[in-house]
Amino acid sequence: MKRKRSRRLRLEPLENRHLLTGWHNLVLPPDVNGDGEVTPIDALQVINALARTDGTSIELTTPAGPSDPFLDVDNNGFVTPIDALKVLNAIIQPIEPLDAGIDLPEAGGEYMGLVDLENFTASLAPLDLLPGGLMEAAEVAVLLDRASAASPSRDGIIAVVDRAGRILGVRVEAEVAASLQADPDKLAFAIDGAVAKARTAAFFSSNSAPLTSRTVRFISQSTVTQREVESAPVHADPRFRGPGFVAPIGVGGQFPPEIPFTPQVDLLGIERQSRDSRFHAGEDGVLGTADDFELNFRFNVDPAAIPPVAEDFFEVWPESYGIVTETSLTSRSRGIATLPGGVPLYKRVDGEVNLVGGIGVFFPGEEGFATYEQGFIHADLLGGKAQTEASRTNADRVLEAEFIALAASAGEGILGRPEFMRDVSDINAKLPPLPNFVALNGRIDLVGITLEIYGPTPSRQFRVPGIDRLLSFGRARIGNLPTPSGVDVPVNAGGDLHLDGMAVPQGWLVAPQDSPIAGGLSAAQVAEMVQAGVGQAKLTRAAIRLKPNLLPGASTQMVFAVADTHGNVLGVFRMPDATVFSIDVAIAKARNTAYYADPAALVVADRVDFNDDGLFGPISTSFQQPGDTLPVGTALTNRTFRFLAGPRFPTGAELPGNGLTLQGATAICDQSATLCDHVGPFSGLRLPGINPYTAENVRDPNVPGGELPLPFSVYADPAHSSPLFFDAFVPSRNFRDPGDAAVIVQGTLGSQPLANQNGVVFFPGSTPLYLRAPGDPPSGGTLLVGGLGVSGDGVDQDDVVTFAAQRGFEPAEALRADRFIVGGVRMPYQKFNRNPGLAG
Repeated sequence: MKRKRSRRLRLEPLENRHLLTGWHNLVLPPDVNGDGEVTPIDALQVINALARTDGTSIELTTPAGPSDPFLDVDNNGFVTPIDALKVLNAIIQPIEPLDAGIDLPEAGGEYMGLVDLENFTASLAPLDLLPGGLMEAAEVAVLLDRASAASPSRDGIIAVVDRAGRILGVRVEAEVAASLQADPDKLAFAIDGAVAKARTAAFFSSNSAPLTSRTVRFISQSTVTQREVESAPVHADPRFRGPGFVAPIGVGGQFPPEIPFTPQVDLLGIERQSRDSRFHAGEDGVLGTADDFELNFRFNVDPAAIPPVAEDFFEVWPESYGIVTETSLTSRSRGIATLPGGVPLYKRVDGEVNLVGGIGVFFPGEEGFATYEQGFIHADLLGGKAQTEASRTNADRVLEAEFIALAASAGEGILGRPEFMRDVSDINAKLPPLPNFVALNGRIDLVGITLEIYGPTPSRQFRVPGIDRLLSFGRARIGNLPTPSGVDVPVNAGGDLHLDGMAVPQGWLVAPQDSPIAGGLSAAQVAEMVQAGVGQAKLTRAAIRLKPNLLPGASTQMVFAVADTHGNVLGVFRMPDATVFSIDVAIAKARNTAYYADPAALVVADRVDFNDDGLFGPISTSFQQPGDTLPVGTALTNRTFRFLAGPRFPTGAELPGNGLTLQGATAICDQSATLCDHVGPFSGLRLPGINPYTAENVRDPNVPGGELPLPFSVYADPAHSSPLFFDAFVPSRNFRDPGDAAVIVQGTLGSQPLANQNGVVFFPGSTPLYLRAPGDPPSGGTLLVGGLGVSGDGVDQDDVVTFAAQRGFEPAEALRADRFIVGGVRMPYQKFNRNPGLAG
């Protein structure tokens, strides 16, 4: 049932104008005289102003008058020769003013707690509005038939989702284990494996960049342990209760994969994302107990700030199959899948190609764990040598799942630039026809490394592009007269087998609003940050997006989120065609950084304790002392969190030789100080029961069968040292933050301190936000008011755009994490590409 929107009192809006704040021109910063153009006259005005003083610097301590020029080009509170240089640089490489589509309110106006939904609006993409622009239920049925027929095996599960992640169709093949089919909890868990792959492709792709679940693994290289994969959220045995990630087991942390002494790549811990739910566990972290609570709107956003076009989106969560069908009410989503087998779905619409969703194929085996599909064998059973990531990621069943998904998606072929097109007419001749659906193929490079999209990187054994190896693998198995198998199961509580897809809105998904916290951010300040970020995003070269002609060089499309120190979402803006996973990620980043920088909120268990002795000292700003922790109140970003959570410390190093006989129930730091010092202090590899060299369970030869998985309570313990592992086992928490009593569940009057939490992100694109207090240094503020999260087409690009958006709200340099040394290594804060701008 659609909820009724109550009307709220509002002020009559004034004529919109761009907000020109003080001495800085927000619309076009190098336009010093405000005439709408950037010319040498603008640089001359800065030079003349400096010449009237000592010629080096002017501190802007008084408000600008209506006729004063915008001398502060870089918006740092000072006029220096750098401001003139920035004008000259802009003349050499012109900057376009920001679109009028995101105008700010009248300068000097006040919101008075109201939300402006007339000027801060959302819309649907033009292609989504055309007839046939989205996925239709009948097409979902054909996709499931094509996938089931593409391989002679009959023990797979296939799922189709739309771009928002809604489950549109599920096929359970006839030979899926009877034990899974007979148990609603187990069946939901197995289906969630296919759903996770489908969502990954839908969430990470765009209209000009096909990113598959294989690609996401390639650019994440997360540390994923056996304990996390060989588990299920509803498992009866606490030794096997856990997140059930659909990912290859391994230490990861190297890019290119498995090349020693190389650094961590972009998306560490991505498997943990997109697990937020309408139903949240309470303080005990266990769903299905008395302290659970329910949200009315995703991310607990204020419904008064949701534009009408975005209403439906905020009533959709990336739920488990068991939740959406009401067959397993304590099930949890399995997050982002990084085993191959998830492929985006594209549809021809009015001569263009539109991303409409994703398809995922998963082979669950007897238990539903992803260990079956990747052919996992413990290193102890292989003479102590672990399988490689390549062997697990390219196991036969994984390649089979990936081929099935690709074949199903390519109803009218595989398109791209000539060198990337492939003829699959022979495959399509054997499968049910699916007009208008195509697979996109192309080349995406990240820091000079070509990413895997379909199939693995060529090797000495297979000297062909990955897509050709994959197609050859599938052609050898498809048979001459393939037939579908199994049944389609209901995808909602009403019993529907197939659903139409829905679009994801763009623009202001959450309109700017004032923080309810006294002295907090205003709606105008939220809009100011987003506008500055959008302007920079348009000038920044994307890492994982291609131009419409599938050549490199596209500009980034980003999602921006601002939250206050209670986690209230004060604004969310999605640029056109920005990746959907970025909505969840940007909001979490904003909340993470606001919490961690708050000295009154940070709990002891979340503090950095490098030597794990519980003493939190010494604090160091010099390489003369290695440093054990950071001062409470230090400003960290999600880049800092990633650095601390890596499997090797610092990133790019290697662990010392493995001569240690591991004790399963003892933390690594209590077994070897040397080994402890080489593992990130936030990493789960420091915890008991995990082999830090393989990420496998520690085995005890004295235990029958050798396995020694430790129970759920060990890894869900709010007192252990790893935020990364706590986030895996207790979804949708903001570190161990107990929350704030003032937080309510939106749509009710009930207090729920944990309602404004949706997990932790361990990759860059964020900052805590500060206002300047009297006497603050020119480098930044000291009054913490919230956090900013940015997510889109590459994490270094996220930092570039964040830097532009945060200007005027950044922390004082003395507060930043990069002032401090931990474990003999300087902490990172933000990092930028050498040449982030668009060429030409």
